[in-house]
Amino acid sequence: MAEAVFKERREVPRVLLRTRIIYQKIGSSGEALGAQEESFTRDVSLNGLLFRTDEIIPIGTELKIKLFLSGCMHPIIIQASTVRIEQAEKENMFNIGVKYIQIEEKDRDEIAKRLEIMNIRKLLEMAISKGASDLHLTYGWPPAVRIGGQILPLDIKPLDKFELKDMIFSLLSEEQISRFERNKELDFIFSLSPLIRFRGNVYQQRGNIEAVFRVVAPKIPSIKELGLPDVVEELAQKKRGMVIICGPTGSGKTTTLAAMVDYINKDRKCVIICLERPIEYIHRNAKSIIKQREVGSDTLSYANALRAALRQDPDVILVGELEDVEIIKTVFTAVETGHLVLTTIPAPNIIQAINRIVGIFPAEQQKLVSLQLSFCLEGIIGQVLLPKKGSEERILATEVLIATDAVRRVIREMDLVQLLSIIQTSSQYKMHTMESSIRNLYEKGLITEEIASDYSWEFLRKSIIK
Repeated sequence: MAEAVFKERREVPRVLLRTRIIYQKIGSSGEALGAQEESFTRDVSLNGLLFRTDEIIPIGTELKIKLFLSGCMHPIIIQASTVRIEQAEKENMFNIGVKYIQIEEKDRDEIAKRLEIMNIRKLLEMAISKGASDLHLTYGWPPAVRIGGQILPLDIKPLDKFELKDMIFSLLSEEQISRFERNKELDFIFSLSPLIRFRGNVYQQRGNIEAVFRVVAPKIPSIKELGLPDVVEELAQKKRGMVIICGPTGSGKTTTLAAMVDYINKDRKCVIICLERPIEYIHRNAKSIIKQREVGSDTLSYANALRAALRQDPDVILVGELEDVEIIKTVFTAVETGHLVLTTIPAPNIIQAINRIVGIFPAEQQKLVSLQLSFCLEGIIGQVLLPKKGSEERILATEVLIATDAVRRVIREMDLVQLLSIIQTSSQYKMHTMESSIRNLYEKGLITEEIASDYSWEFLRKSIIK
């Protein structure tokens, strides 16, 4: 039953909400028929609700429902009638829509009050309307947005732990909820519309379920639109090798990778396999064939997918993040067998990125790993987003390392103290330091002196090899 048997005319907007109900079928004279059953809602409105069950409840069946809303001292008692049946995405499960036949006015008012508080779509829309990059849902604190790099609380009361859980779980499928409960972490993508998408991360903090939503731009920006240096296009044109994007969390590494894939897609005929968790930007085939696989739903792990990708005739492989030893080893194999691999690593700068890749291996393997890295590497782009002067926008500052013979020797010997001077004196290879990028932005009047000073010192300090 792929389509709804019956669809009511929705006069009142429904709010995504996952909250517990107990329902029981009743006869025409109000007598109970069968046992009470427990379920969870998918959405709720002032006139009806949608819940999931493993049985078909025929249209017109009357039900007595106990609705348990966070913040309410007692369950709300409702008499309802089924008006809609849908096949759920999970096999042998059905979404049942009901409209209220009888409900006390004070209970309807209570539903209205709770829906106003727990409307997560409203919060996401507020984040978009304010030009925010992120929405934070945190226990004991009002919902907050990040605008221009700063966290700003919204004028909304803090949510309690049950409201937070119900609100966040309303966006998840049963499979995603099960995965979160197993791993205590979950990445996923949620769409308000085809053009408005969010990357969500659900996590647990001191026993409370919380979430962060990152706004995903509807259009993949170009390399030039991002303010990336021209050498990034040259790296994207490589036929083999390893290109790494590094930077702190929230510095736009995933967006840079998407821009590089988009550039290759429009530039040459090849097969591109993207391994991501989750998939943020949707690519459409142009000159290339692009295959996007999501870790967790399309494949069990980056390592499994990467090994399989080598048998799928790729020219370019995107690996969302260098997370562990197994992934790095397989990336080396992919490069050594003639592929271009684009990837990221969360590190504050280029030197720390190299240290992290080599340092993740046992001491007895690090010499071999540094040798492999020196052979495989084509370049590293370090990046950070800085507050733009006189604006709530942020602007990209970068550093570039190109794998010249001198760079390969330094990596091979892990004599990384020499890298900074090599970058400073190798402008003919289109290398530059983070310091010079920040200074250039300041001289153009794009960032303030305070920001230039703060970030230059931060990157200089973190580049010191202990």
